[in-house]
Amino acid sequence: MLTRPDETTRLLGADEETAPAPAADPLTWTSPTDHGNPKNWTPSRKWTCAMLVSILTLIAPTAASMVVPAMPALARDLGIESKSFLQLTMSAFVLGWTAGPLILGPLSEVFGRATILHVGNVGFIVFNILCGLVRNQYAFLFLRFISGFCGSGPTSLGTGVLSDLWTSEERGISLAIYTVLPLLGPAAGPMVAGYIVQYYEWPYIFYLCSLVSFVVLVPGLVFMPETFGPVILRRRQAEKLRHAGASALSILAAQDAQLHTTKQRIRKGLARPFILLGTQPIIQVLAVYFGFYFGLYQLSIASYQAMWRDQYGMTPVQASANYVSISLGLLVGCQIAGTLNDKIYRALKRRNGDTDLPEYRVWLMIPAAILVPAGLLVFGWAAVAKAHWLLPNVGMATACVGLVMAFLCMQAYVMDSYPVYAASAQGALTVLRALAAFSMPIMGPSVIKAVGYGWFSTLLAAVAVTLGIGAPTVLYWKGAHLRAMSPYAAGQVNLER
Repeated sequence: MLTRPDETTRLLGADEETAPAPAADPLTWTSPTDHGNPKNWTPSRKWTCAMLVSILTLIAPTAASMVVPAMPALARDLGIESKSFLQLTMSAFVLGWTAGPLILGPLSEVFGRATILHVGNVGFIVFNILCGLVRNQYAFLFLRFISGFCGSGPTSLGTGVLSDLWTSEERGISLAIYTVLPLLGPAAGPMVAGYIVQYYEWPYIFYLCSLVSFVVLVPGLVFMPETFGPVILRRRQAEKLRHAGASALSILAAQDAQLHTTKQRIRKGLARPFILLGTQPIIQVLAVYFGFYFGLYQLSIASYQAMWRDQYGMTPVQASANYVSISLGLLVGCQIAGTLNDKIYRALKRRNGDTDLPEYRVWLMIPAAILVPAGLLVFGWAAVAKAHWLLPNVGMATACVGLVMAFLCMQAYVMDSYPVYAASAQGALTVLRALAAFSMPIMGPSVIKAVGYGWFSTLLAAVAVTLGIGAPTVLYWKGAHLRAMSPYAAGQVNLER
């Protein structure tokens, strides 16, 4: 019969949990106050790690959307004639960015968060520069996909890092910052790129992103240590073996065993997101919910400038300025959700006998279910009526407040339900998220052309309210029951059994 593990057991790697660990086992923390445990680090050290990974999450999404104002120039220089193919210049990056967590997240649970984060950042810098150098449309799309994949590192690992550093009732503010920054990137990208393409050639968009990424990479290499408990403990074990004066033969045998174990961990780690998605109803519900909302956000970013150009006759620079409303909506939503999330969690925890439950995160999903469809309806029908430019901006900002609140609550729920394998669980969510983020911006313009902004927004609002009410209802009423039936949730680590 499965029992709820304590903090020490939860930090054991899946491959090590073959028998109850003896008291002196090196794969446990030495005490509840062990300074090697990231949850016992000083607040300044925790916030340094959290801010570094959060800032990195801003860069890749910015690179994704910066091509929107540059699309006419890209079509000219790369010989792109199809509008759908031109939209792939953004969607290819988003596909790589949202698919990356399927591989990078599980690998971080084998090699460590920091290692994968830095390697991915270097890859993003290199391939993003190459995007600015090529003049072949197919090579450009391939490089965009690879740069998006590499740039997904912070998105893949961020929730895992925050889960490593803080307990459930402490991580609300850091999670809010981490959640809003990658959403601010797509909104800020067109504003910056609109200025660049007016005065410079489009390759400078990619050079600028790589330069900023390099500037953040340097302090990251210095101040971002490993945060994943099982990896820290395995490294500590290897260090003890070396200092114990073991013979060369025993060290070689230990290295061979470690290599074999690492191969097993890689294989199991890469399969873990798909196992979670295929077996966990909680993940399945959240994957649909998260996927549609994220695809909706990417569609809004991709089509927003075209709406201002087509309906209001604005220039590219004027149209890009309206992305400020998206940024403001995200910031307001972050401020509301980041402040209330921990307060609600702590209050409900006290009311329920000091018991931790992921369902405390559900309550903020309710206003999100109202704000998203309401904002979409205001935006769509105001655009049809060509109302004052302020009204569509208010509608989009309102929808974005709801979106960021929903995103934050969903990620917090996953982190609370799967604390050890938070990165893998986040990777499982990206399957549908990748499909939605890739397809919705491509199909959206055709549907808008056929039915108009008003009816298209009405359709999206109907789906948004259905998922916005249905998913939290399932999680609230059935979440505890589903976790009780699952060997994977609430910190269980015998996923491979």
